[in-house]
Amino acid sequence: MPTTRLEAVAERQVTVNNRRHVLADTFFVIDTQNPVEHHGTYPLPEAQLDRFALKLAVGYPDPGNELDMLAAAVGDPTDRTPLPPALDGAALRDLQARVARVAVAPVVRGYLVDLAAATRAHLRVALGLSPRGLLTWQSVARAWAFLNGCPFVTPDDVQDVARPVLGVRLGLNPDAGPALIDDLLTSTPVPA
Repeated sequence: MPTTRLEAVAERQVTVNNRRHVLADTFFVIDTQNPVEHHGTYPLPEAQLDRFALKLAVGYPDPGNELDMLAAAVGDPTDRTPLPPALDGAALRDLQARVARVAVAPVVRGYLVDLAAATRAHLRVALGLSPRGLLTWQSVARAWAFLNGCPFVTPDDVQDVARPVLGVRLGLNPDAGPALIDDLLTSTPVPA
């Protein structure tokens, strides 16, 4: 099993025309998924899906935000005053370091492993959670705990992020996904 350092070296790069480009520690990708019935949209292979951390359903904006969007689109099309960055690289690295300090107790790591095993044994799951997916689940639970002001991960944090983390990995149809994930969470004993 590769160490985190080796995995980071192997994963934090892209190759274009046989030239390797190392990615910054702050590099990440946000992607959108269109409905499957649209032309030109194809499901990604499991190996590619496994590299995404979360699958979130954003939905449509509320009417007030849509009105703001329309108002922002009116005016001089050449006036493109850039928005200030919400976060600079140093602040992002600081947040990443703070999230990395969020503790995960052995009992919670055991709970994550039990949940991963449950995905692999479930009859309605063709391909269970990969080791990469398990690492991602723990990372997202740490970030969630941090956002909630907690210095450690609880089983509730693990459960709170289960749907967005597993939703991208288990290859379930949208109707079966939430119920199946709820089934996995309720059938796996929660540590005290």
